[in-house]
Amino acid sequence: MIYEIAGLKVRMCPEYGFLLGQSEPYRSSGDPVLDIKPNPWDEARVRMEITSEEKREYICCSAAFCREILSFGRLFLHASAVVQEGEAYLFAGPSGTGKSTHTALWRQLFPKSFILNDDKPVIWPREDGIMVYGTPFAGKTSLQVNRAAPLKGICFLKQGSKNRIRQAAEEEAIAFLLNNTFRPKDNYRMNLLFNLIEQIVTQINIYEMTCTREPEAAQLAYQVMKGK
Repeated sequence: MIYEIAGLKVRMCPEYGFLLGQSEPYRSSGDPVLDIKPNPWDEARVRMEITSEEKREYICCSAAFCREILSFGRLFLHASAVVQEGEAYLFAGPSGTGKSTHTALWRQLFPKSFILNDDKPVIWPREDGIMVYGTPFAGKTSLQVNRAAPLKGICFLKQGSKNRIRQAAEEEAIAFLLNNTFRPKDNYRMNLLFNLIEQIVTQINIYEMTCTREPEAAQLAYQVMKGK
């Protein structure tokens, strides 16, 4: 089957219902530029942790997609992406830092906002600006839509007892991005990754935020990242 994900024609042949359902909104036609299928190394690694074949297929296809898109000028970020007033705000960090909780607060604060992707949005630096895309690979919540929005800002979250946000220095921003995306082992693709990251950090404000799980955290993040 042919899908269009983040502007790329992709051939993917899901065998199980979960990935089929997640991918259905991306169904397309035409000639694919990518063949996405589980990698044997990924399958062996995941098999030790995940007993469900359906979940293993989803995880392994997600990993294959995230690796291959570097060659097409795109990267994924382990983040929850929320769209407010037509612009995408990404909240990243290690698992358990409250990314989904924080963007859920945005949904409460701004009823017209929506989750673009709750785990693996794709960032594509284009000539006309940096865009963020939903993908079928959305982690535990499965929240995702087949849409795109211009990237407004990226924020790396830490849990805390008070809400504080600051703009990260360029060196910090590079490290944040590297730690929350796929890092290839070969020099060629690593150079591709660094080039994409450079485009992002020179065009987009990147922040670090210590936050609570209260609505005030979302309000502060929006005011600072929007520039109000």
